[in-house]
Amino acid sequence: MPAAERYDLSVYEQASLNFTATLYTDDNATVLQDLTGYSASMRIMDKPSGTVIATLTSGSGITLGGAAGTVAVNRTPAQVQAWKIDTGAYDLTIQSGNGTTTMVCHGSLEVVKT
Repeated sequence: MPAAERYDLSVYEQASLNFTATLYTDDNATVLQDLTGYSASMRIMDKPSGTVIATLTSGSGITLGGAAGTVAVNRTPAQVQAWKIDTGAYDLTIQSGNGTTTMVCHGSLEVVKT
């Protein structure tokens, strides 16, 4: 699988956070990563390398798409507001059935107040 990418996220505090990543086994994005038997987790931190304030997991905020290679993250506005951050950070990892953990993406997470 290609190296983890940095993607900075921004969400309004009254909005849902929804995004889907499609994973590939090659750098040319031609072969989907089969995620059957995998799990995933996403840590939300109050700042880069800071305190973890929330953890999403497979079945609890993260849905894996099996052979389609997708990782979908979904949070309601109430769940976003509960983070109580302006600009924090996140990292998203997948774990294979044999226990190998791979970083998918990471970056800043801005919760925009309106």
